Parts: sequence; C-alpha cells; structure tokens
Amino acid sequence: MIETRSMKLSGRKVLRRAIWAGLAFYGAYLNADAMAEPAAMDLQPAYGALGLNAQTKLGAADPGKAMVFERPTQADPRDEIACLALNIYFEARGEPDRGKFAVGHVVLNRVAGARFPDTICAVIRQGGEVRRHRCQFSWWCDGRSDKPRNKTEWRRSNEIALNVYWGRSTDPTEGAQWYHADYVSPSWRKDFKAGPKIGRHLFYSAVAKDARVASRRIDG
Repeated sequence: MIETRSMKLSGRKVLRRAIWAGLAFYGAYLNADAMAEPAAMDLQPAYGALGLNAQTKLGAADPGKAMVFERPTQADPRDEIACLALNIYFEARGEPDRGKFAVGHVVLNRVAGARFPDTICAVIRQGGEVRRHRCQFSWWCDGRSDKPRNKTEWRRSNEIALNVYWGRSTDPTEGAQWYHADYVSPSWRKDFKAGPKIGRHLFYSAVAKDARVASRRIDG
C-alpha cells in the first residue's frame, strides 16, 4: 500500500513538472514569435486580430511574394515597441484603429526626419527635461502615472505598435510629423501643411526646411 501511494505521488509530481515545463516552453514560444524578425513570421494572423487585410496593408504586388522588413531604428525592438505602444495608448486610446495607427506613424515619421531624434523612445521623450508640460507628447511629462489601466486599450495599442514598427500598415497621415486635437487651435499649425483629419486629430507635415516650431510640444 505504501509503495502504491508513493508511486501515485511520484506520478503526480512528474505530471506537475511536465505541465509547468510545457507552460514555460509555450510562454517562451509566444514571446519569441512576437519579437521575431517579420521575414520569419506569418503576417496574416496578426492582421486577422486587427481586422485588417494583410495583402492590402502590405501593398504587395504579388500576393505570393515573400516580404522582408527592416527595423526602423537600431535600438532594441522590445524597448522601441513598448515606447510606441505607450504613446499610442496615452495619445489615442478611445480613437478608432485608424487614429491609433496615425499616431504611431507620426512617431515613425519623426524618427525618419532629420530634425528629430533617431529612435522611437527618444522621439517620444523629447522635451520636458527641464520644465513640465513642455514635452512633444504631453502625457510624458504631465506628472501623472504612465501605467496603462484599460486592459483592452492597452492590448490593442501593443498590437498596433507591433504592426507599425514592422511596417505592416500604410501611413494614413500622408507623412505627417505633427498633430493636434480638433478642439484646440495652436498657433504653430499655420507653419505647416494641413493634412487629413483622423478621428479627433488634425495632422500636419512640414512645408519648409526652416519650420520654426519643429521642437514645440505636440498637442495630442
């Protein structure tokens, strides 16, 4: 009887260890898959989760042709995507998906621009080093908590950040590097070319090399 009980306990221990090992392996698999180079990923599931059509958004001329993407910056993709997700969350939560994509693309447009920092995190954190409320993106230096509270919006922000970072979506802003909410009228808007209105945001792009408000706070 003692031997049988011992065998049962041993069997349970083995099963328990096998379950934990399986969960650990699955978690590692999900993390590795999420951060893998896009060339090794199946893009359709990611687009399906967002309700988007992969081939349309990718702009592939040949649906059967493999598409390879490059990182937009040399910084760690995990850090960059995390920064981008936070910016999308705090600047555009409550906006339709197109509005979230728009805010994400503004950041990438700035990274590509000569007058802005060359990483996503640096672009988002620009300004506000000395004085509160003088950031490019107001949430970064408003003195409030930067911890997302809406789980649904935070999950969506991460999904969209991942797609924007890896170039899986088209830019709905037409190359904009600035925007403001439609209920304010900042004076700097006159220095730029007006672009589309997406959700509650109006987008702008530069019209001259000497645009004088390139480093002013953005009103999201």
